[in-house]
Amino acid sequence: MYWFVALALLFLTVKGYCGKKTSMDVAHPDDPYLFTLVRMFFCIVISFILLPFETGELALGIDWGMAAIALLGGLSNAAFLVGWMLAIQQNTMLLVDVTLTIGSLLPSVLCAILFGEAISLPKMIGFAIILAATALLAGGAKPASAKRSAGGIVLLIFASAGEGLVSFSQQLYKYFYTPGTDYFTGTAVSKSVYHFYTYLFTTLALAVILAVRILARRRTGGEAASCGRSLWQKLRHPLPYIAVMAFCLFAASYCQTIATGDFGMPAQILYPVLKGGCLITVNLYSAIFFGERITPRTVLGSLVALGGIIVMNAL
Repeated sequence: MYWFVALALLFLTVKGYCGKKTSMDVAHPDDPYLFTLVRMFFCIVISFILLPFETGELALGIDWGMAAIALLGGLSNAAFLVGWMLAIQQNTMLLVDVTLTIGSLLPSVLCAILFGEAISLPKMIGFAIILAATALLAGGAKPASAKRSAGGIVLLIFASAGEGLVSFSQQLYKYFYTPGTDYFTGTAVSKSVYHFYTYLFTTLALAVILAVRILARRRTGGEAASCGRSLWQKLRHPLPYIAVMAFCLFAASYCQTIATGDFGMPAQILYPVLKGGCLITVNLYSAIFFGERITPRTVLGSLVALGGIIVMNAL
């Protein structure tokens, strides 16, 4: 079980590195939406390619229940991605990181309400330690913009809830469409099919959002969407990083699904542990590859996050 959590953390780390490289190619407000849309399309392709290796066939048939779970995951993922892009413009990095870390507790609460998963006090102590590490590490970052508004707070909640509901959709898939649970419908659905439809709905939602942004700007006579560059010019340099990000995103999500679905890792451990692990790895690759200085704050924050992870898994 922990091997898959470690693999998910590795893939998330590589995804974060590529995301930072991709951000350097953003030259227009629509570019992050375009890059994310292309990344989600790659995820669809990856899940489709994997399908025959997992099931031995290319069958994509699902029932309405599975479609609803994938729709929840897809729309929530789109909400998280768009909410994060907008929230980061109006809030400090500290507030964004802390809010998203708190949001990782949402699937645990929903699973406790709907499926009777016990929420352990020692696990919550470990979560609180990880949350403290988040505040400690992010507190040293100087934001490009620290504007604070009611709208910015709403966007934060929107992004945090979106990410939490993506994780909750994994739990719904585990409970209803993987054998061995009390809620199993009797219809097993492969992980690749679940991910295929989740990323399909995310892609469709992002395509609609990007189209609305472009049309709204054209209607008001704003700056042209292309910003003087063709689609290929926009994507030529970041495309390899986007492709690697897509693979790592898919692989990380797949490993999470294995950890929680095949091995029964509780939501209250899986998602906070990944958050805490990413706090440590992001500081490592930022120092190694981007020349960001390692300070006593980053060392202490990483040690606190590691302590939180140990507490969550040892108690």
